[in-house]
Amino acid sequence: MAATVRSPPFAEPIHADRIVSAKNPLLPPNGNRGAHDGADTEASNEAQTPFGSVDLSTIHVDTHYWSCETLRPSANIHAFLKKDFDVSRLDEVYDLLWWAGRQVPPRPLHRLKMLGRKIVITEQADLHLVWSVESVFVKPLPDFFLIYSFWTTYICNDKELYESARGFVLSYIWLIRYKSDFEIAKEKWLLPSDLTWPVWRAFVESVWQRDVPSHPGPISKRYRYGELRISRLDQIYRFRPRFLLSHLMQGYLYSYSSYGGFFRREFAWLVVAFAYLSIVLSAMQVGLATYQLKDNDGFNKGSYGFSVASIIFPLAVITIALLLYIVLWLYHVITTFCAWLGGRKKERLTNSNVAATD
Repeated sequence: MAATVRSPPFAEPIHADRIVSAKNPLLPPNGNRGAHDGADTEASNEAQTPFGSVDLSTIHVDTHYWSCETLRPSANIHAFLKKDFDVSRLDEVYDLLWWAGRQVPPRPLHRLKMLGRKIVITEQADLHLVWSVESVFVKPLPDFFLIYSFWTTYICNDKELYESARGFVLSYIWLIRYKSDFEIAKEKWLLPSDLTWPVWRAFVESVWQRDVPSHPGPISKRYRYGELRISRLDQIYRFRPRFLLSHLMQGYLYSYSSYGGFFRREFAWLVVAFAYLSIVLSAMQVGLATYQLKDNDGFNKGSYGFSVASIIFPLAVITIALLLYIVLWLYHVITTFCAWLGGRKKERLTNSNVAATD
């Protein structure tokens, strides 16, 4: 069977001449590495490309930062792209994403601002277009995604990376529909600094020449959905795609920096519940003082039951909150201790390696 031939989602090289013709800043002017860098020659083979001046990050750290797994993007561009645009967490729960969003394109940036949502930059691809009541996360569009030859060199040969990158680029076609959207994107540092509106329009036109954005073809399953609600993703991820204690405790995005913040957010509904109880109890007290209801057997029994429930309910909530606090405290103590043990183990291994070389 012949291998599938993939091509960039746009028809013409856009914005490429400036970057491809630039010298590689990772190499000295004569194109050779110094003698002190000889040990890194093999690791940096991929960095010695015409794309040395693209806007790669200086270091990539795994999402689970306690693992201390780091990657130098310039030394392995393909591995960096695989990690940086990984949306597998959402692809794994694709059959439940209907609970967090709809299969419609994301709204343009000006519309998101109209809804009162603050645009917050994220460099994590699986948080791109994830929203809460106050904000929406958006991952900036890197300049190398506008380079035709960069796609053919690093992206098109990898099916998973290609579908993720293609879906990501098409999401920007929907986010930036008007010049006002473009200006918002520039203001929020979502686009390359030297990208202009005419160039962006030419880029979108070239995408239309290849495909219809409303029927995008091969993209990651995550990008078949537009915006996804973070609270619903938390609910999904606590039990899927597999049950793990860390998923149950943290959900999809653990965004609490203190226990106080957690309880304020998760138990805010208690204010409404207690206000409702106060109103009902006051109404019952008034009702029991009237001639029509004070001798009503059903109303008296109902008032008695509701009064007892109103006493038990706050106690039950306080008990649950206390137990939850204890569980959270134990979980964080255990995970912190495990991380410390892992750090000590790596430290001993590093020290032994240094001693062996000496």
